Amino acid sequence: MTTGRRSQRPMDFDCDEVLLALGQARRSLVEVERCLRPKSGLARSANAVISEIDEFAFVLTGSQDYFHLKAHGSPAGRKI
Repeated sequence: MTTGRRSQRPMDFDCDEVLLALGQARRSLVEVERCLRPKSGLARSANAVISEIDEFAFVLTGSQDYFHLKAHGSPAGRKI
């Protein structure tokens, strides 16, 4: 009887290399999207690919915001 789960196989690719390439593609698409009319077909297509890249990164890393910029600053409550 099967449990519906797929067997865990080791990944036969370099996750860091894939994430680097996806990050570069995502940055390019974000730049392209900024130049397009927001409701245009190209802008929606670029946004869809960006969303799929984010989903792929989530599956690989477990982080839903892997490619999102992290806030810079001092810890809360700390006076400079």
